[in-house]
Amino acid sequence: MRGQIPREASQRHENRHTDHHVGESSTATPTANSTPTTNIGYTANMTNTVHAVNRTSAIDPTIWRVVGTPLVAATRPGPLSGMGVAVKDLYAVAGQRVGVGNPAYLADAPVQEHSAPAVQRLLDSGADVIGIARTDEFAYSLAGVNAHYGTPPNPRAPGRVPGGSSSGPASAVAAGQAAIGLGTDTAGSIRIPSAYQGLWGLRTTHGRISREGIHPLSGSFDTVGWMTRDVQTMDAVTQAMLPDRDSAALSGEVAVCVLPRQMVDADVAEAFARSCERMRSTMADAHHHTKAAANIAADGAVSEASDAATGAGEDSAVTDTAVTADTAGTATAKAAAKAATKATARNGTWEELTLDSDMFDGFLDIFSVVRGYEAWQANGGWVSGHFDAIAPDIAQRFRNDALIDETAYRQGLERLERSRAMVRSLVSDRVLLMPTAATVAPTLTEQDDPDTAARTRKQTMRLTSLAGIGGLPALNMPIATAQGLPCGMCLIGPAGSDKALVAFGKELYQRLSA
Repeated sequence: MRGQIPREASQRHENRHTDHHVGESSTATPTANSTPTTNIGYTANMTNTVHAVNRTSAIDPTIWRVVGTPLVAATRPGPLSGMGVAVKDLYAVAGQRVGVGNPAYLADAPVQEHSAPAVQRLLDSGADVIGIARTDEFAYSLAGVNAHYGTPPNPRAPGRVPGGSSSGPASAVAAGQAAIGLGTDTAGSIRIPSAYQGLWGLRTTHGRISREGIHPLSGSFDTVGWMTRDVQTMDAVTQAMLPDRDSAALSGEVAVCVLPRQMVDADVAEAFARSCERMRSTMADAHHHTKAAANIAADGAVSEASDAATGAGEDSAVTDTAVTADTAGTATAKAAAKAATKATARNGTWEELTLDSDMFDGFLDIFSVVRGYEAWQANGGWVSGHFDAIAPDIAQRFRNDALIDETAYRQGLERLERSRAMVRSLVSDRVLLMPTAATVAPTLTEQDDPDTAARTRKQTMRLTSLAGIGGLPALNMPIATAQGLPCGMCLIGPAGSDKALVAFGKELYQRLSA
């Protein structure tokens, strides 16, 4: 089979366990209805049944590129023993190739001698790598669609896209075939599939975890991240992956972002408002809840949190209490911090923060230039000779990227530096709350319409750009619409507060579920 690892290469696997290659032919296009004959037989020896793997599920080639029993065994027992990992097909895994979601690239790729440090840290913490899971092509999409291998299922919302580009790992976790989905996040590739599939998902602080051994899209934004079904597993993985101390603590102050109506669909805005209100109700009764690992004291109440999200809905004129595009694009960090102070109406440890849509449009402009130039520098050498082997929408993005010159890139980097300082001052030591994605997962039919898909992509990237521009950790907390569809609340914290942010999210969720 084209792209399959030769026998002599596969014999170099450190674990000597059976592995199965699926869907690697460049001529066949697997579908969600494919029925491979091999079942996932990974057995988890765990003490907590929440980590159980669904052993009866057939190997779905839209989710998995290669699986084993396990593919790579843990190097030693540890805090993640008994947990299986689905690794996004951007990471180096010893004895395997990196396929980046493209069969032609996979066929040319060398076998990796060593696993990426992020993969190795999971193995050293007791987790087993079950297999390598699909990615959107070159990680250049947020939908979860792959023209070569098919669209992974969305177990929480059948008939809808799974979200990407960490689509395979997310679907594997949501389907119960893995406890941990290891992915990357550039423009939302951890947060969006997590929101669409009802998962916990953490995008880590930019640069906190080594990106060595990870195929790049954009070095200025690429980060390591992971997804889990429950917050307890998220906390355990975060502690294992980040053994160092956080470099920033949380003050306990929370800012609920108030967004213009057109930025978030009504059903998602309502779910966000309802969740904020429930947290307000429980936290108002607990003036001194635990600091725990989060180093916080979240006593106080939400000041009209429901209005903060539905008034997200108000297209009211921007006043001097709003953070505008001007403060985003040109203000110094000091001026931005002052604007942030003016922007809030404090009530205990909770506050409202009105954000202008033009600010997000400015972020998108910076993002498209910097990421576009870096994407072409990282991939253009191969892509330029294989345009006919790439899906048309992905190929067009690369063609656009090739037109960005170095002067524009340098100017983009200068704008990124100013805006990153502004965002970090805006966040300060607080936690910002906002919807993770602007919509629920689009239906497969909606995704097939180019105009609808492009509109959804832009609408969602406006929201995800804040953490990306800031290089900040962002945690998706799963919530649901009134119709029961998964969506997400995003918690954004200061740079280096990753573990505290997860602990804070765990506390909030416990109160939300009370």
